[in-house]
Amino acid sequence: MESLLERMRDAVERHAAHFRQETAVPGLTLYRIHQPVAPTHVLYRPRMVVILRGSKTITAGGAPFVADASTFLLVTVDLPVCTQVILDEDGRSHLALSLDIDRAALAEAMARMPPDDSAAATPAGVATAAMTADLLDAFARLLDLLDKPGDVPFIAPLIVQEIYYRVLCGRLGAPLRQLALNGSRAAQIGRATQWIQKNYASPMAIDELAEVAGMSVTSFHRHFKALTLLTPVQYRARLRLQEARRLLLADARTVGAAAATVGYDSQSQFTRDYKRLFGAPPGADTARVAGAP
Repeated sequence: MESLLERMRDAVERHAAHFRQETAVPGLTLYRIHQPVAPTHVLYRPRMVVILRGSKTITAGGAPFVADASTFLLVTVDLPVCTQVILDEDGRSHLALSLDIDRAALAEAMARMPPDDSAAATPAGVATAAMTADLLDAFARLLDLLDKPGDVPFIAPLIVQEIYYRVLCGRLGAPLRQLALNGSRAAQIGRATQWIQKNYASPMAIDELAEVAGMSVTSFHRHFKALTLLTPVQYRARLRLQEARRLLLADARTVGAAAATVGYDSQSQFTRDYKRLFGAPPGADTARVAGAP
């Protein structure tokens, strides 16, 4: 597998002009990071993440998941996370790629495979598993298409189907299946997380969210926490705080204005929640981030 990794590292270094580089292959993004980066709070969409050099820690709901070149990361629900990129022991650039999951293409792959009752479980929305030679080879061939852009429209969907097949046959097959099934717990909770994302600044009633998901309130609470590692209230708070931080950095708003924009009635509560998540009050945090190299 080391020769495959070297081939893939070379491809990323040649094609990633920026630290985050979208490509001609739909859903494929490259990452090339030259120096240590402070922990970053972002919203992950369903995707697979492959580390080629260095490592990465993804913290969701207080639970850390570590990925390096021996593993891959699977995310099956929209999830607010904190990521930390780590360079390799020689200080060389962190190299990685991510592939957004296309639910329609995933459903097509599943339709060609035998049914699997394990999809009835509710696995966590983020997990890691050991990288296999077959799966890494498929990702390597997907990267190779960057040197043959004319082949992308025809060949890329075939390779993506193979990637889904390899994962579906492995330890993370059950959570990946959940993403494609309309009646699965992942799909039900996914409808709720999408509602929260669109309405995070508005009042939220748990019974209405449970209705959006098509579940009882008790079942909704249990499965939401199992999948996102957060309660619905915690999930909304993460989205509010991430957006408030973006506003403070981009628009130079006052703390009170940012808090009100994202739905907080109390500025003091906003400041407490902000400090708990980002490690410093809004003013000190934004000054620190703005002054970072």
